[in-house]
Amino acid sequence: MAPSPEPSAADTIPHGSRLDALHRSGLLDTPPDAAFDRLVRLVCCLLRVPVALVSLVDADRQFLKAAVGLPEPWASRREMPLTHSFCQHVVVSGARFVVDDARAHPVVRDNRAVAELG
Repeated sequence: MAPSPEPSAADTIPHGSRLDALHRSGLLDTPPDAAFDRLVRLVCCLLRVPVALVSLVDADRQFLKAAVGLPEPWASRREMPLTHSFCQHVVVSGARFVVDDARAHPVVRDNRAVAELG
């Protein structure tokens, strides 16, 4: 019998009160908001990075409340499956998650976003 695959981060995302609070926030599936858009532009400018996001991780996806620097179709969709999410690792661990080079980072180098979004 083959060993069962390792659980993905999506399998271990805490739900319950976190998801309740997320839904109560009223931010999921809302239109773009100028304040959040300014925030991600400011982050890109201050940190000199090409991409910045305000993302909300629910049970099966990452909703992008604001995003700068994503290619199409992701920029227009404003959401990604958890297969493309780095943020899920922050939700699972509850800790800071620093990735200097996603192509070499052992946790995310095989994440589909690395190949599909560059």
